[in-house]
Amino acid sequence: MKITRVIKYNLIRLFRLKSGPHQVASGVTIGFIPSWLPTFGLGPVLSVGMARLMKANTVSALVGGVLGTFIWPLLFFLNYKVGSLLLDRTPKVDEVDEVEYIDAIEHTYTGIVNSHSSGYTFLAGAMCNIVISSILLYIMIYIMFKTYRVRILNKIR
Repeated sequence: MKITRVIKYNLIRLFRLKSGPHQVASGVTIGFIPSWLPTFGLGPVLSVGMARLMKANTVSALVGGVLGTFIWPLLFFLNYKVGSLLLDRTPKVDEVDEVEYIDAIEHTYTGIVNSHSSGYTFLAGAMCNIVISSILLYIMIYIMFKTYRVRILNKIR
């Protein structure tokens, strides 16, 4: 019961922001980007910093960063799958349960150094996923804030 109240409170804060739809959508999108990469728990902090650099809304960037923090195993799994598909390699992981944070960090580092490693597969998938998810997320959030902001805020109350 308490967690639903916290979620509701943060949604109300997000939908009451004075920023326009572009700034809010940009903030959420920029905030979600570090979630695709192993950031050692600094994803939300990086999200806010990147939002400030890009002149996007920092509160919505924090929301995007925190949202991605909860689903990182799924995001890393998608990185491996998409990278395997792009590079025509056998996937490193077959299920979400097989994704380990430490392994992803090691694979990312070896991917920078060696283009034939599973880390290169991870990084290729991450870059593709970042581009696609950013475009889709921006469009969805922009339309939602432009068209349905008042209706959603009234329903949440």
